[in-house]
Amino acid sequence: MLFLLRCPRCKNQMKYAAKGSILGKRKSCVYCNFSMDVRKSVLQQI
Repeated sequence: MLFLLRCPRCKNQMKYAAKGSILGKRKSCVYCNFSMDVRKSVLQQI
């Protein structure tokens, strides 16, 4: 599954590829290095 995420700090968008559940996963922003919860940052599934 491929998701489009938005960073809550810098508001940039990035893609995130997940194998299975995204429950409890964290990702760091590629622009500002902010660590965010994947489930709360999802804009849409691609």
